[in-house]
Amino acid sequence: MSYQIDARYLTDTLEELVKVDSPVGYYADIHAYLRSKFAELGYEMTVDNKATAYVRVPGKDSSKSVCLGAHLDTIGLIVRGFNDDGTLRVRMLGGINYHAIEGETCYIHCRDGRVVNAQVICNKHSVHVFEDCRQADRDENNMSVSVIGDVYSPADARALGITEGAIISIDPHFESFDNGYIVSRHIDDKAAVAALIDILKWFKESGEKPAYDTLFAFPMYEEIGHGGAFVPADVSEYVAVDITLIGPDYDSNEHHVGVIASDAKGPYDWDLTNQLIRCAQEHCDADKWDTQVCFHYSTDANAASHLDHDIRHAAFGMACMNSHGRERCHVDAIVETEKLARAYVMGECQA
Repeated sequence: MSYQIDARYLTDTLEELVKVDSPVGYYADIHAYLRSKFAELGYEMTVDNKATAYVRVPGKDSSKSVCLGAHLDTIGLIVRGFNDDGTLRVRMLGGINYHAIEGETCYIHCRDGRVVNAQVICNKHSVHVFEDCRQADRDENNMSVSVIGDVYSPADARALGITEGAIISIDPHFESFDNGYIVSRHIDDKAAVAALIDILKWFKESGEKPAYDTLFAFPMYEEIGHGGAFVPADVSEYVAVDITLIGPDYDSNEHHVGVIASDAKGPYDWDLTNQLIRCAQEHCDADKWDTQVCFHYSTDANAASHLDHDIRHAAFGMACMNSHGRERCHVDAIVETEKLARAYVMGECQA
């Protein structure tokens, strides 16, 4: 089967998704967005106790259930205390690179529902003031969040509703370019979410059915390692759709979809990974896919396997430059990722 993908729809949906805040543990807004989106497409969304959202699609064959998962959570920060000047001491949620967020605007999601505008700063924030500004480590001991407003003490910050445990999202600053490139935070993993939404749209519009009962899963805790900790009992295959990598160890660029053979936790299922490689060979452009061994990286599928679920597991996704910073990919990579995802759920290229 040949798959025609609407690149404009993918880009527009990605832009909508990255503009909905969903740092690790903060799911209210993204669940509301998805529930509305899926209702428009004619689906019911359910949510489990781990805040994973699901859409279940009956297949041609109900002898097994498979799962495609793309995580909703993004890296962020959490308030741990206050400095004397009213700036906020924070801890990272997920693998934040503080160098990549210095000076960035952000949003403090208070426990009472208020949202406060702020900015990530180095405590030694200016070369005009601090002689060792450039030498200061960018880490949790030297970085703070400064409210954009008249805040000069912890009491001033608390008066705005800010408390310990408030969660902070980083402004994505989404940009798309005429040549197909996209620069934004949170391409990891909202580009994959956009691809899965488009597959669900395709099912409704085309009348096609997946080969097997298929669960589309959208976890909330991938960035801290346990988004795949729970897998519904009927699922026998869990395939994570997540970013893949660009760098010296990877035969990849921003146009690619990558099939992940192994990551920091170890190898993925041999047969299922080979099936994905065959699907890439048959359905993706020949110069727009690769196979990767990803260290310093893992996915919900490998987390699920390591937490003793009786599943076969695999992973693939769009290549992403500058990961966990202000990321960059080309819409081609999202298109190729969706082609591979469609081929998988349609049961193609099985041994």
